Amino acid sequence: MKITVLVENTGPSEFKIEHGLSLYIEFNDKKYLLDAGPSDSFFKNAHALSIDLGRVDKAVLSHGHYDHGDGFMVFLNQYKDKVVYGAKNIFDDYYSGSGGSVHYIGLSSKLKQMKNRFNTISKDTKIDEKIYLILDDVSNTKEIGVQKKLYKKVDDVLQPDNFNHELSLVFDTPKGLVICNSCSHAGLESIVDNIKKRLNKPVYAYVGGLHMKSTKNHIETSSFTEEQIQNLCIFIKKNIQYVLTGHCTGNVSYDLLKKYLKDRIDFLTTGKTIEI
Repeated sequence: MKITVLVENTGPSEFKIEHGLSLYIEFNDKKYLLDAGPSDSFFKNAHALSIDLGRVDKAVLSHGHYDHGDGFMVFLNQYKDKVVYGAKNIFDDYYSGSGGSVHYIGLSSKLKQMKNRFNTISKDTKIDEKIYLILDDVSNTKEIGVQKKLYKKVDDVLQPDNFNHELSLVFDTPKGLVICNSCSHAGLESIVDNIKKRLNKPVYAYVGGLHMKSTKNHIETSSFTEEQIQNLCIFIKKNIQYVLTGHCTGNVSYDLLKKYLKDRIDFLTTGKTIEI
Protein backbone atom coordinates (compact mmCIF):
# COMPACT_ATOMS: atom_id res chain seq x y z
CA MET A 1 0.00 0.00 0.00
CA LYS A 2 1.36 3.39 -1.01
CA ILE A 3 0.06 6.84 -0.05
CA THR A 4 1.10 10.05 -1.82
CA VAL A 5 0.15 13.42 -0.34
CA LEU A 6 -1.16 15.58 -3.20
CA VAL A 7 -1.81 18.61 -1.03
CA GLU A 8 -1.41 19.52 2.64
CA ASN A 9 -0.73 22.68 4.66
CA THR A 10 3.04 22.19 4.38
CA GLY A 11 5.55 21.11 1.76
CA PRO A 12 8.60 21.97 -0.33
CA SER A 13 8.59 25.00 -2.62
CA GLU A 14 8.21 23.00 -5.84
CA PHE A 15 4.63 22.12 -4.88
CA LYS A 16 1.52 24.21 -4.33
CA ILE A 17 0.59 24.07 -0.66
CA GLU A 18 -2.57 25.28 1.05
CA HIS A 19 -4.85 24.59 4.00
CA GLY A 20 -6.45 21.30 3.04
CA LEU A 21 -5.74 17.66 2.34
CA SER A 22 -5.73 15.28 -0.61
CA LEU A 23 -4.31 11.75 -0.63
CA TYR A 24 -3.63 9.44 -3.60
CA ILE A 25 -3.68 5.84 -2.41
CA GLU A 26 -2.53 2.73 -4.28
CA PHE A 27 -3.73 -0.64 -2.97
CA ASN A 28 -4.20 -4.05 -4.61
CA ASP A 29 -3.40 -2.66 -8.08
CA LYS A 30 -6.09 0.02 -7.80
CA LYS A 31 -5.96 3.77 -7.25
CA TYR A 32 -8.03 5.85 -4.83
CA LEU A 33 -8.37 9.59 -4.30
CA LEU A 34 -9.32 10.69 -0.79
CA ASP A 35 -10.31 14.37 -0.80
CA ALA A 36 -9.17 17.04 -3.23
CA GLY A 37 -8.26 20.04 -1.11
CA PRO A 38 -9.91 23.45 -1.63
CA SER A 39 -8.73 24.25 -5.18
CA ASP A 40 -6.83 22.89 -8.18
CA SER A 41 -3.53 22.61 -6.27
CA PHE A 42 -3.91 18.84 -5.76
CA PHE A 43 -4.38 18.45 -9.51
CA LYS A 44 -1.29 20.48 -10.39
CA ASN A 45 0.79 18.65 -7.79
CA ALA A 46 -0.37 15.30 -9.16
CA HIS A 47 0.86 16.39 -12.59
CA ALA A 48 4.21 17.42 -11.09
CA LEU A 49 4.45 13.97 -9.49
CA SER A 50 3.56 12.24 -12.80
CA ILE A 51 0.33 10.89 -11.31
CA ASP A 52 -2.52 10.44 -13.79
CA LEU A 53 -5.72 11.11 -11.85
CA GLY A 54 -7.70 9.81 -14.79
CA ARG A 55 -6.67 6.35 -13.62
CA VAL A 56 -8.35 6.76 -10.23
CA ASP A 57 -10.73 3.85 -9.64
CA LYS A 58 -12.67 5.38 -6.75
CA ALA A 59 -12.80 8.93 -5.34
CA VAL A 60 -13.99 9.67 -1.81
CA LEU A 61 -14.88 12.86 0.07
CA SER A 62 -14.28 12.40 3.80
CA HIS A 63 -16.65 15.16 4.98
CA GLY A 64 -18.49 18.27 3.86
CA HIS A 65 -15.86 20.99 4.39
CA TYR A 66 -14.49 23.14 1.58
CA ASP A 67 -10.81 22.47 2.32
CA HIS A 68 -11.34 18.81 1.47
CA GLY A 69 -14.06 18.97 -1.16
CA ASP A 70 -13.99 22.04 -3.38
CA GLY A 71 -11.08 20.70 -5.45
CA PHE A 72 -13.41 17.99 -6.72
CA MET A 73 -14.90 20.57 -9.11
CA VAL A 74 -11.66 20.31 -11.09
CA PHE A 75 -11.61 16.51 -10.90
CA LEU A 76 -15.24 16.09 -11.98
CA ASN A 77 -14.98 18.64 -14.79
CA GLN A 78 -11.80 17.01 -16.09
CA TYR A 79 -13.10 13.43 -15.92
CA LYS A 80 -16.74 13.23 -16.97
CA ASP A 81 -16.99 9.50 -16.15
CA LYS A 82 -15.97 9.87 -12.50
CA VAL A 83 -18.17 10.04 -9.41
CA VAL A 84 -17.27 10.78 -5.79
CA TYR A 85 -18.39 8.79 -2.75
CA GLY A 86 -19.43 10.63 0.39
CA ALA A 87 -21.84 10.58 3.32
CA LYS A 88 -25.38 11.70 2.53
CA ASN A 89 -25.07 14.88 4.63
CA ILE A 90 -21.99 16.36 2.94
CA PHE A 91 -24.04 19.07 1.23
CA ASP A 92 -25.49 20.54 4.42
CA ASP A 93 -24.33 23.99 5.60
CA TYR A 94 -21.38 23.91 8.01
CA TYR A 95 -19.82 26.72 10.05
CA SER A 96 -16.88 27.35 12.34
CA GLY A 97 -16.36 29.96 15.05
CA SER A 98 -17.63 31.10 18.42
CA GLY A 99 -20.06 33.63 19.79
CA GLY A 100 -21.26 35.98 17.08
CA SER A 101 -18.21 35.36 14.91
CA VAL A 102 -18.82 32.34 12.70
CA HIS A 103 -17.93 31.70 9.08
CA TYR A 104 -19.07 29.23 6.46
CA ILE A 105 -16.78 26.23 5.89
CA GLY A 106 -19.11 23.97 3.90
CA LEU A 107 -18.83 23.00 0.26
CA SER A 108 -19.12 25.74 -2.35
CA SER A 109 -22.40 26.43 -4.12
CA LYS A 110 -20.77 25.49 -7.43
CA LEU A 111 -19.83 22.05 -6.15
CA LYS A 112 -23.31 21.60 -4.68
CA GLN A 113 -24.65 22.08 -8.21
CA MET A 114 -22.79 18.88 -9.13
CA LYS A 115 -24.66 16.67 -6.63
CA ASN A 116 -25.55 14.25 -9.39
CA ARG A 117 -21.86 13.32 -9.66
CA PHE A 118 -21.78 12.11 -6.05
CA ASN A 119 -22.67 8.67 -4.75
CA THR A 120 -23.85 9.43 -1.22
CA ILE A 121 -24.24 6.71 1.39
CA SER A 122 -26.26 6.43 4.60
CA LYS A 123 -24.71 3.22 5.93
CA ASP A 124 -21.33 1.50 5.98
CA THR A 125 -20.46 0.44 2.45
CA LYS A 126 -17.95 -1.94 0.86
CA ILE A 127 -16.70 -0.17 -2.27
CA ASP A 128 -14.08 -2.72 -3.36
CA GLU A 129 -12.61 -5.98 -2.15
CA LYS A 130 -11.20 -5.30 1.34
CA ILE A 131 -12.08 -1.58 1.15
CA TYR A 132 -14.84 0.05 3.18
CA LEU A 133 -16.45 3.39 3.88
CA ILE A 134 -17.34 3.51 7.59
CA LEU A 135 -19.52 6.35 8.87
CA ASP A 136 -18.61 8.04 12.14
CA ASP A 137 -20.55 6.92 15.20
CA VAL A 138 -22.45 10.12 15.99
CA SER A 139 -24.13 8.90 19.17
CA ASN A 140 -21.90 10.96 21.47
CA THR A 141 -20.30 13.66 19.33
CA LYS A 142 -22.43 16.76 19.93
CA GLU A 143 -20.29 17.81 22.89
CA ILE A 144 -17.21 17.41 20.71
CA GLY A 145 -18.85 19.75 18.20
CA VAL A 146 -19.29 22.35 20.94
CA GLN A 147 -15.70 21.95 22.09
CA LYS A 148 -14.33 22.33 18.59
CA LYS A 149 -16.65 25.25 17.76
CA LEU A 150 -18.08 23.50 14.72
CA TYR A 151 -21.70 23.85 13.70
CA LYS A 152 -24.27 23.01 11.07
CA LYS A 153 -27.24 25.15 10.12
CA VAL A 154 -30.65 23.52 10.52
CA ASP A 155 -33.73 25.64 9.70
CA ASP A 156 -31.55 28.78 9.88
CA VAL A 157 -30.37 27.86 13.39
CA LEU A 158 -26.78 26.90 14.20
CA GLN A 159 -26.51 23.58 16.04
CA PRO A 160 -23.42 21.67 17.22
CA ASP A 161 -22.10 19.56 14.37
CA ASN A 162 -22.57 15.86 15.15
CA PHE A 163 -20.33 14.90 12.21
CA ASN A 164 -22.88 12.69 10.48
CA HIS A 165 -21.24 13.86 7.24
CA GLU A 166 -17.86 12.34 8.11
CA LEU A 167 -16.57 8.90 7.17
CA SER A 168 -13.39 6.84 7.12
CA LEU A 169 -11.90 5.11 4.10
CA VAL A 170 -10.68 1.79 5.52
CA PHE A 171 -8.31 -0.71 3.92
CA ASP A 172 -8.15 -4.30 5.16
CA THR A 173 -4.45 -5.08 4.67
CA PRO A 174 -2.38 -8.14 5.68
CA LYS A 175 -0.91 -6.05 8.53
CA GLY A 176 -4.32 -4.98 9.82
CA LEU A 177 -6.80 -2.19 9.12
CA VAL A 178 -5.51 1.10 7.74
CA ILE A 179 -7.97 3.86 8.68
CA CYS A 180 -7.94 7.07 6.63
CA ASN A 181 -10.01 9.81 8.26
CA SER A 182 -8.92 13.22 7.04
CA CYS A 183 -9.85 15.37 10.06
CA SER A 184 -11.02 12.99 12.80
CA HIS A 185 -13.62 15.48 14.03
CA ALA A 186 -15.38 12.79 16.08
CA GLY A 187 -12.11 11.97 17.85
CA LEU A 188 -9.50 9.33 17.05
CA GLU A 189 -10.50 7.11 19.97
CA SER A 190 -14.18 7.09 19.00
CA ILE A 191 -13.38 6.46 15.34
CA VAL A 192 -10.98 3.58 16.06
CA ASP A 193 -13.30 1.92 18.60
CA ASN A 194 -16.23 2.20 16.19
CA ILE A 195 -14.33 0.68 13.25
CA LYS A 196 -12.82 -2.14 15.33
CA LYS A 197 -16.32 -3.00 16.52
CA ARG A 198 -17.85 -2.90 13.05
CA LEU A 199 -15.12 -4.82 11.20
CA ASN A 200 -13.90 -6.92 14.14
CA LYS A 201 -10.25 -6.62 13.14
CA PRO A 202 -7.16 -4.98 14.66
CA VAL A 203 -5.95 -1.59 13.43
CA TYR A 204 -2.46 -1.29 11.98
CA ALA A 205 -2.30 2.36 10.90
CA TYR A 206 -4.25 5.60 11.22
CA VAL A 207 -3.88 8.26 8.52
CA GLY A 208 -5.22 11.82 8.67
CA GLY A 209 -5.50 15.04 10.60
CA LEU A 210 -6.49 14.95 14.27
CA HIS A 211 -8.11 18.40 14.58
CA MET A 212 -5.84 19.56 17.40
CA LYS A 213 -4.57 22.85 15.98
CA SER A 214 -5.62 26.11 17.61
CA THR A 215 -4.43 29.71 17.70
CA LYS A 216 -4.18 32.28 20.46
CA ASN A 217 -3.25 35.89 19.70
CA HIS A 218 -2.32 34.75 16.17
CA ILE A 219 0.17 32.21 17.55
CA GLU A 220 -0.33 28.49 16.95
CA THR A 221 -1.18 26.41 20.01
CA SER A 222 -2.80 23.05 20.69
CA SER A 223 -6.45 22.69 21.60
CA PHE A 224 -5.37 19.77 23.82
CA THR A 225 -3.36 19.92 27.03
CA GLU A 226 -0.17 17.88 27.21
CA GLU A 227 -1.91 15.53 29.64
CA GLN A 228 -4.73 14.97 27.14
CA ILE A 229 -2.22 14.30 24.38
CA GLN A 230 -0.32 11.89 26.62
CA ASN A 231 -3.57 10.01 27.31
CA LEU A 232 -4.30 9.92 23.58
CA CYS A 233 -0.86 8.43 23.01
CA ILE A 234 -1.57 5.73 25.60
CA PHE A 235 -4.68 4.80 23.61
CA ILE A 236 -2.71 4.82 20.35
CA LYS A 237 0.02 2.57 21.77
CA LYS A 238 -2.62 0.04 22.83
CA ASN A 239 -4.63 0.09 19.60
CA ILE A 240 -2.55 1.35 16.64
CA GLN A 241 0.92 0.51 15.40
CA TYR A 242 1.56 3.57 13.23
CA VAL A 243 0.11 7.06 12.76
CA LEU A 244 0.50 9.41 9.79
CA THR A 245 -0.86 12.84 10.56
CA GLY A 246 -0.80 16.47 9.46
CA HIS A 247 -3.18 19.18 8.22
CA CYS A 248 -5.39 20.14 11.20
CA THR A 249 -3.12 18.44 13.76
CA GLY A 250 -0.69 21.36 13.72
CA ASN A 251 3.02 21.51 14.52
CA VAL A 252 2.63 22.17 18.25
CA SER A 253 0.41 19.14 18.79
CA TYR A 254 2.53 17.01 16.48
CA ASP A 255 5.66 17.76 18.48
CA LEU A 256 3.93 16.55 21.64
CA LEU A 257 2.62 13.44 19.90
CA LYS A 258 6.13 12.76 18.61
CA LYS A 259 7.50 13.14 22.13
CA TYR A 260 5.41 10.20 23.34
CA LEU A 261 5.02 8.07 20.19
CA LYS A 262 8.55 8.51 18.80
CA ASP A 263 8.99 6.44 15.61
CA ARG A 264 5.36 5.28 15.64
CA ILE A 265 4.24 8.61 14.16
CA ASP A 266 5.20 10.54 11.04
CA PHE A 267 4.08 13.79 9.42
CA LEU A 268 2.09 14.16 6.22
CA THR A 269 3.43 16.86 3.90
CA THR A 270 2.76 17.77 0.27
CA GLY A 271 4.62 15.57 -2.20
CA LYS A 272 5.54 12.90 0.33
CA THR A 273 5.06 9.21 -0.49
CA ILE A 274 4.74 6.62 2.26
CA GLU A 275 4.74 2.83 1.97
CA ILE A 276 2.61 1.02 4.54
